[in-house]
Amino acid sequence: MPNLAQLAEIRHTDLVFPEQTNHQGSYFGGAALAEMDKIAFLIAARHARRPFVTASCDRIDFRKPAFVGNLIELTGQVRMVGRTSMIVDVELAAEDMRTGERWVCTRGAFTMVAADRKTNSDRLPGVPNEQTGFDPSPAGSARTLQLVFPGDTNHLGQLFGGNAMSVMGKAAYIAASRHCRSDVGMAASDKIDFIAPTREGELLDVAASVVSTGRTSLQVDVRAEAEDLMSGDRRLVGEGRYVMVALDQQGTPTPVTTG
Repeated sequence: MPNLAQLAEIRHTDLVFPEQTNHQGSYFGGAALAEMDKIAFLIAARHARRPFVTASCDRIDFRKPAFVGNLIELTGQVRMVGRTSMIVDVELAAEDMRTGERWVCTRGAFTMVAADRKTNSDRLPGVPNEQTGFDPSPAGSARTLQLVFPGDTNHLGQLFGGNAMSVMGKAAYIAASRHCRSDVGMAASDKIDFIAPTREGELLDVAASVVSTGRTSLQVDVRAEAEDLMSGDRRLVGEGRYVMVALDQQGTPTPVTTG
């Protein structure tokens, strides 16, 4: 199983769907900014274990577009820290999952301000001694982050199981596609265990990796953990095992190759 405890960085992979694009099939700039702002918030909150709001973002140049069907990967790091604010650099890169070609779409600097600065006089922690950088994640893997909002939960304030399964299935699809560099389809979900609930306001952190392959199939293990961003407490909330099948352009099973 993927071990999220070893992944200290904030990294998010997702897919570009048609409803997120313009008539030319390229990713909306506003959608990109929303994802980048989310990553900046997660980095700031995890760094200081305090609530943050976005104060501003520096000029953001869109160097290259991402298109429908591309993978997007976002990561970032703390660059500068003041008493109650910090600057977080965020990069959004795109990847053609069939060829493995990767390009940087945009980078931006977000100024995040502690939302509790009027009641909490503590100085923010300094810039981390070790930075993770913006290197791509390994092929055959995926990591997807989701903040749990009220609309995602039941009457008990817990994330719907269907929502969790959707994120886990997407992560399995991305990992399998990146491994074989072809379209894939889900053949089976061998096992999905929900061990504990994910609560409103928490981060659902899902990691997937290809663990074995057959002639046309791949087995992908997925692990989901929940994190309380204010305390840093993490717990295992779900595990799954998926069988994905490599498909050719006609949708017929095809031998698995390593991308």
